[in-house]
Amino acid sequence: MRESIRIAVSNGARGIVIAGVGNGNMNKTAVEAAARAVKRGVAVVRSSRVTTGTVGRNVELNDDELGFIASDELNPQKARILLSLALLRQREPKALQQLFYTY
Repeated sequence: MRESIRIAVSNGARGIVIAGVGNGNMNKTAVEAAARAVKRGVAVVRSSRVTTGTVGRNVELNDDELGFIASDELNPQKARILLSLALLRQREPKALQQLFYTY
């Protein structure tokens, strides 16, 4: 996953949705790569590929510190659509997070 994140960022991605496990978790190297992406201005959304449950903010990972956005109740596919639309008008992480809580 680390290499996929790096390639996406180097090719100009403005947003990335991570289809993680459980609470949108990923391994340490992927977390580090995603955090580097955030520092380069890329919106990183943690989502989960499990069938039920939500991805809570600051649960298991410190989203505030890392700059990640929690997808709340949206699966990766829906999170990708919302992020794509949101990035047309908004880039501020707190505002993006609020959209995930709203929709």
